[in-house]
Amino acid sequence: MKILLLESSPEIKLEHLTYLKKEHELFTLESELSDEEVDVIIIRTVIVDKKILDRYTNLKYVAKMWVWIDNVDSKECDKRNIKIINTPGANSDSVAELIIWWILYLKRKLFIEYSGVENRHHYMWSCISGSTVWIIWFWNIWKKIYERLLWFWVEKFLIFDPFVKKEEVSEYENIELVKDKKDIFKKSDIISFHIPLLDSTRNFMWQKEIKLLKKDVMVVNTSRWWIINENKLLEFLYDNPNSSYYADVWEEEPNDPKMDFLDLENVLITPHIWAMTNKAEINMHKFNFDK
Repeated sequence: MKILLLESSPEIKLEHLTYLKKEHELFTLESELSDEEVDVIIIRTVIVDKKILDRYTNLKYVAKMWVWIDNVDSKECDKRNIKIINTPGANSDSVAELIIWWILYLKRKLFIEYSGVENRHHYMWSCISGSTVWIIWFWNIWKKIYERLLWFWVEKFLIFDPFVKKEEVSEYENIELVKDKKDIFKKSDIISFHIPLLDSTRNFMWQKEIKLLKKDVMVVNTSRWWIINENKLLEFLYDNPNSSYYADVWEEEPNDPKMDFLDLENVLITPHIWAMTNKAEINMHKFNFDK
């Protein structure tokens, strides 16, 4: 098959795709290849809509380098009998490690700059051990985080996942499956979001849910924007300085996040780096076209 890379480096690295040359032909946007000849397009951030699909009329696969496929019009692909393949689990270790790192960082107030004057009590915070952690969607990434947090003696994991049955999690230690998400907004010490942006997840933590949060809660979002009401969360963080927020995504992407967030001491924001490890990069380039 003729495979076209619809994005160039650093989004897609040709050197990680050389294994495909054994059975296929690889082309970049600079190659002399007609649109009608393309069998496969490989993407990462490009939006694959009807316009793109109309251009590549003989397309057989859309290969997405990522877990989510929310930038691909799956309904239109189904109509045209185009298969969508992605790389689930490729970055699960890198995400899990990033989350653990930031939880520890925020829990111990390591973001407070040392001023040269000893004030140990200024760093007084809380432990992970004995905490209640809210797990939203118990899938690949969250299972990795769960395994790591167990080593910190987390007291209880509350799972909210409409696609998981009780018997599927019964083998896991310290886990309780909860049907009503509102109940666990009140109980969780740490809430970490790892869910796609769907109609069912949009506005997932909005004004009424934010009002239920503990005053010293930690909220982590490495998932998608528009899942959390940022304006209401910002008000909550102002009113509750013992709470904290770490985000790797935000509403204004690719522009800078709200300056009000950046001005808060109890907020940390990184520029969408959750999959940025060498291992994850290589894994996200591994495709199986025999699915």
